Amino acid sequence: MLQSKRVLILVVSVLILEADTTTIKWHSAGAPFGSPSAWLDDYLPCVHDLVVFPDYYPAILPLPTEVAVRGFQLPRQGALLLAEDSTIGLATGKGLNPDCDSDERRAVLKPPKTSKWFDPSSWSVQPGVGSGNSFSAMPDLERVPCDDEHVVISSNNGAALSFDLENVQYLRLGQLVLAGSSISRTYLQELMRRELGQLLFHNAQDVYVEYYRGELCGCHKDYEHLIEPICHNVESQCEQPHCVAPIRPLGSCCFLCGAMMTLPSPDCMAANRQELLTYINSLIVRENLADELQVHVDFVGSKQYGNSLQAIILDRGSYTERSIEIMHRVESHRNETPVLHKATRLEVKYAGHPYNPNVSFASVLLILFCVVFVGVVSIIILAHYMPENPYLNRIPQWIHDPRRWRWHHLDMRHLRRNLLFNRFDDASAGASPTAAGSGIDRLAVIGYDAERGEVRERSFNNPMFEQDEMTPETATATAKLSLPKGKSDPCPVVLSPNVETGELDSCSGGEEQELTEINLESSEAESDVEAETKE
Repeated sequence: MLQSKRVLILVVSVLILEADTTTIKWHSAGAPFGSPSAWLDDYLPCVHDLVVFPDYYPAILPLPTEVAVRGFQLPRQGALLLAEDSTIGLATGKGLNPDCDSDERRAVLKPPKTSKWFDPSSWSVQPGVGSGNSFSAMPDLERVPCDDEHVVISSNNGAALSFDLENVQYLRLGQLVLAGSSISRTYLQELMRRELGQLLFHNAQDVYVEYYRGELCGCHKDYEHLIEPICHNVESQCEQPHCVAPIRPLGSCCFLCGAMMTLPSPDCMAANRQELLTYINSLIVRENLADELQVHVDFVGSKQYGNSLQAIILDRGSYTERSIEIMHRVESHRNETPVLHKATRLEVKYAGHPYNPNVSFASVLLILFCVVFVGVVSIIILAHYMPENPYLNRIPQWIHDPRRWRWHHLDMRHLRRNLLFNRFDDASAGASPTAAGSGIDRLAVIGYDAERGEVRERSFNNPMFEQDEMTPETATATAKLSLPKGKSDPCPVVLSPNVETGELDSCSGGEEQELTEINLESSEAESDVEAETKE
């Protein structure tokens, strides 16, 4: 009696231990039958609609327990999975869509989505929840069904069931539960050879099924053989790490920013894993970083490289190097835990400091060019509106005067030189010998006359500035030419550049009348000559 009690206690203990250590992967890909995303134009069938399948439907579609439609147009190749208590009402009952507003009276299903067995996005650790990359500290090889895990392919959600076993040589798992039924290894191997199994498992001609029950160290038997087929489905989804020298843990396909620690573990004792995980979590809680860091500790098995215990610490959200600080403390206080104290070949890797990978050398050059360009434009604007500045007064001259440009290989005649803000300026007003503090003559170049081949100082003749500037010698010579021979001008004209041209002379009115009479006499003589010529 006592011996039987001991056997009972031993069996119960084994079952409890197996329930605690066994994990489950749930199939989470595909759109359910009652979801609008599974139908063309997101139109759900109503009671009076005909459900139309594609001509080729390489999957098994589980139907809900209650379906109310007008009928089914089945595909040439495909399968339907009906539960024991399923009910199909033809044009009776309550359909998925209460509004029958379709003129065609038909609802078309989309082609099924085929899930890859080695794609982490096809599996989740909770039923009905997509995997994605919710726990980035877990390596990608552990996000697919492990060699000793239970795999559940449920039909409750109504999604089409179809798996691609490409690059799968050995289908290793702990147990398969398909549509609520536990499938043995022998039956699963035979199912892959049948027509129904080929709709469920594609490319399964040379696949061998192996079941494991807690006999492995780590998730997979030889993880190095699964790196390529799994990373083939993951590398396109990897984000570029925002750190220098990122790390790549064992079993991961993407580079990460954080810290990792590996130590040899030939016996793969679960107590050592739990001890290291508890110690790291205690340090994180002590520093109040439980909401900022995430930890993953597990075994990695390999015949070629040996078995190892790996610990990964990453930052939640953006990389702030908090994971590096915690790993430094774990390494410096390794004597506090027996697992690290006994380790002989402890290897620790850290990621570098944070940086933004989107900032490249070309973008830096573009930013510098924009800064220089804005600076040059600002200096030119200041020089134009501050001509009295001795350091800036040369810049507008170089801008306004193309003759100061040193581009001898260009034909400067074709360049437009007129400036709108100088059109009404008087060229003589700024004709001082030198500008204030510059030592360079101001050149009032406004435009180029292509017909005459000369540079104009004005774009047109402004009546305000018609008279040219005259020196004293030029003004005296002009006055002498206008008088008759033998007479001298009693009022010589002497003009200076600063005197306005509209001022009145101090000459008398009689002298002006005499000049007028001389002009009239000359006009009468010219008229007589013209009359004689006509005769």
